[in-house]
Amino acid sequence: MEILTAIWTVTVGVLLVILGFNALIIVHEFGHFIVARLCGVRCEKFYIWFDFWGLRLFRFKWGHTEYGMGLFPLGGYLKMLGQEDNPGAIQAEIEKAKLQAEQSKSSENPDSPLPNPLPEEEGTPPPAIFAPDSYLSKSVPQRLAIIVAGVIMNFLFAIVCAAGAFMIGVKELTPSVGNVIPASPAWEAGVLPGDRITAIDGKPAKAFQDILSKMVAGGETVQLTLERQGETITLNVSPRQRTGDLTPNIGVASMPILELRSDSRIPHSVYPTWEKYFSDETLTALKNLTQTEPIRIEKVNGQTVSSYAEYQEAQLKYIGESMTCTINGTEVQLPAIPMREIPVRFKMGTIAAVMPGSDAEKQGVQSGDTIISVDGDTDIDPLKLPQILLKKVNAEQETVALGIKKADGKEETLNVELKPIRTLPELSLMSMRDPLGSTALGLSWNVEPIIVAVDEAKLEPGQPAPAIGDTLVGLEFVNSETIYSRKTSFCQNNREGFFLHGIGSRIDVPVIFTSVLQEVQPKKPGKGEEEKTFFLRLTLEGPDEARKVVQVPVLESNDWFNTERGLVLKSEETLYKAEGIGEALLLGTGKTIYYAQFIYSTLDGLINGRVSARALAGPVGIVEMIYRVALESWSVYLMLLCLIGANLAVINLLPIPPLDGGHVLFLVYEWIFRRPPNELVQVILSYFGLLLVVLLLIWTVAIDLSWIPRW
Repeated sequence: MEILTAIWTVTVGVLLVILGFNALIIVHEFGHFIVARLCGVRCEKFYIWFDFWGLRLFRFKWGHTEYGMGLFPLGGYLKMLGQEDNPGAIQAEIEKAKLQAEQSKSSENPDSPLPNPLPEEEGTPPPAIFAPDSYLSKSVPQRLAIIVAGVIMNFLFAIVCAAGAFMIGVKELTPSVGNVIPASPAWEAGVLPGDRITAIDGKPAKAFQDILSKMVAGGETVQLTLERQGETITLNVSPRQRTGDLTPNIGVASMPILELRSDSRIPHSVYPTWEKYFSDETLTALKNLTQTEPIRIEKVNGQTVSSYAEYQEAQLKYIGESMTCTINGTEVQLPAIPMREIPVRFKMGTIAAVMPGSDAEKQGVQSGDTIISVDGDTDIDPLKLPQILLKKVNAEQETVALGIKKADGKEETLNVELKPIRTLPELSLMSMRDPLGSTALGLSWNVEPIIVAVDEAKLEPGQPAPAIGDTLVGLEFVNSETIYSRKTSFCQNNREGFFLHGIGSRIDVPVIFTSVLQEVQPKKPGKGEEEKTFFLRLTLEGPDEARKVVQVPVLESNDWFNTERGLVLKSEETLYKAEGIGEALLLGTGKTIYYAQFIYSTLDGLINGRVSARALAGPVGIVEMIYRVALESWSVYLMLLCLIGANLAVINLLPIPPLDGGHVLFLVYEWIFRRPPNELVQVILSYFGLLLVVLLLIWTVAIDLSWIPRW
């Protein structure tokens, strides 16, 4: 039964992909077709899908038009008499239109029952040398109408799709802050988890996506209006784009809510990686709770929690301890989930950022300084320091003695205020270079991939040991499931798991050990196979630049714990649902305009360097996106088609032959100068434009297939 269900699911997904992808292109060609017929232009072929090498499913002829369905499901095309996108066939098409003119002098065109509804352009009559039903014989306004009709149809299709989505109901992530990345612009500006962004540069923020749109649109400084515990706060944030980032960002993640999510992959509402820490009694209770909706967290250790920020505060207050959670009136025990670690300690790096207004800033701590001791302890593990400071906050410690080494080499000890703020931001992988930090202390710091201590008692006997002073340059996850489905600039999959390289240049230690290592799952043994040990293979470079490979075990820490308790929470969303068709069309039009503006901003960002060319997606990526959301919900599926439809419309209007915008450019020239561009110039520009389009297609397909890594 499960196999049949899987087959049915895949089949439906594939059919929805074919339907959506082809609809996007067919409506474009239909726009050209219907306006061309209204203008009296002979349409020689109108095909759904492509008939390469004459391979087709069927065809029939009605008048002078051949209608058919090709064998290759890649959209469709329209062939008009006298119009040609292929630069090499432009001259041949012109000659064909001239020949048709000679043949039709004494006969009427049976395929043009409708008169030309658009008036001829005064002072520019159509050349008599072309057949009267050819594209070339029509006035500039008529030809412009034919060309832009495809783009208009894309916009109308996008509006209809969005309107359909709003009739069903569209969920948008609310612009609330769930986490703030250390040393990010938002962190430096003082944005805190739990803040709700109500306006961006004075314009109301309705969805979390508005933040990304503003980042792509550019601007040195963004003014955020926030609601925090009933107060309105205004902060200025400067977006930043680190090396390797696809777009600028301010470093905030969206807000979860206190409702549990469950499906066939997570029947207990617990992340599969962490289920082993839960008792059978708790898992059974959670599975029983998933039979009701919604599944809401109500209390933690007897204290009512009404928001994710309060729940996070409670998790951090009891970090390292078991926690009693009341969910829909049922009490369940949530375990403390240990972090994974290796028996190696890395070097504390320099301070990455100092939070403005913090006591550390007032006492002169600056970026480039280095923390060398905390309350007299010089053996600091920089990966664990955020949690060390959190435990001091939980113990109501008011100050911490920081040993600081200044950039000029001088050392000093400062008593720095420790604010009672329980925030421990998780790395969200918005950047592979995110440092670590403490909001309570107001400092963030880098971690160097240099080994400063080794716990040899925890190493496997008989294995080569890491040495103090070695630098980590490569890391292989052995006997693990791969976490990245494709090759990236810092990762590639292999038979045993996957391999990270370029440590410290393309991907930093904090991301590896506080995020990636925690998410990876050991490889499940096949039928009849024994379970294999999950371990890491480190490639180290010594001070003499000699390289060696060592093997280290993955251990569960006894003093370092996950912030979260393993429950899968839903995201905070707002449901927008139209009351009628009129409102749906209004909302759909607004969303289509929003997407078109976003795409325009992205193109502008590509030109100005704000957006990486690696952020683009090609036809393979588009098909993957459609397949990924096809079975999620109809509203998400329709909204994705709206986005892609608006994308195609904007891209098609670019003034590049052979795109529609290139034809518009030639027609505008003809309208202004009362004569068409030189045929040779048209051919040269068309070849140049075609080369750009082909190169762009090759680039995006190469990214889609990971021939060019996205990161």
